[in-house]
Amino acid sequence: MKKFIVLGALLLILLSGCSTETTLTTDEKVANLVNNYLEALETKDKSSMVKYTDDLRFPDKEEQKKQYSSIDEDITDTKIVELKKVSETEFEVTVELANSGDLSTFTFPIQKQKKGWKIIVGQDTYN
Repeated sequence: MKKFIVLGALLLILLSGCSTETTLTTDEKVANLVNNYLEALETKDKSSMVKYTDDLRFPDKEEQKKQYSSIDEDITDTKIVELKKVSETEFEVTVELANSGDLSTFTFPIQKQKKGWKIIVGQDTYN
């Protein structure tokens, strides 16, 4: 009888461990978004750049993608310098990147929108 209790307890622990779902915190989701965007910049993946941003200069996503196709910059060595939470619906990220060998730092707001988190670009914010 004691053996069945121990086996039952072990089975319960094992099953409860398998059923817990790993969920990302909001901070992790936003950091992943920024990292995906930076990767898209480095690989010149225009579709992903449009997907992760809300560019204030282009209200139309097709126009945004068309304009991004003309970008001919050599962006490398991107990284997040700082990511801070401003409110429940806004973060601010400072990123560093090399553009044709010149190191630059940019700060972007990140806002929660109807379709998820978006990096707000198109406002000239340089550090």
